[in-house]
Amino acid sequence: MLAGALLGAGGLAVASETVLLNTSPALDCYRAAADGGTSFDIDACTLAIERQMLTPTDLAATYSNRGILLARSGDLAAALQDHDRALSLASDMASIYINRSNALVAAKRYEEALADLEQAIAMADISLAVAYYNRALMFNILGDRRAARADAEKAAELAPETAAYRNFLQTLRE
Repeated sequence: MLAGALLGAGGLAVASETVLLNTSPALDCYRAAADGGTSFDIDACTLAIERQMLTPTDLAATYSNRGILLARSGDLAAALQDHDRALSLASDMASIYINRSNALVAAKRYEEALADLEQAIAMADISLAVAYYNRALMFNILGDRRAARADAEKAAELAPETAAYRNFLQTLRE
């Protein structure tokens, strides 16, 4: 998974969820992004963006979720465009920076991906453990095992219930 290329099992950072009478295209889009959906699910996101009356935050989340699905399908240019749109609507959502960083990694634009992860960490919201984990994975890709280990330790400390963080930290200690 592209979002999982960095995040791995249990670490997907999806932006938000909109529920209208327990069903909506935005909710379907969120679920597809969170549960490994494919390009077939992009239509639900597009429908939500074009037809639902979403708050700016929910619209941003839906753009970011569609960006996850677009990246997963290999359309990195469109994915990055959606994440940029999301940030133009809600630049205070760390999860969007995390999601965009995953698309940037897939595009091999590592410095930009690292900058997005640093922005997410600076925001220190509920996505903080995921941001540290992703940055640990980035540092590992870049060959800085010391920095990778430090960030993996922080992610595991922030979310000790997440096995993926503990497992990655263990591989760095070996």
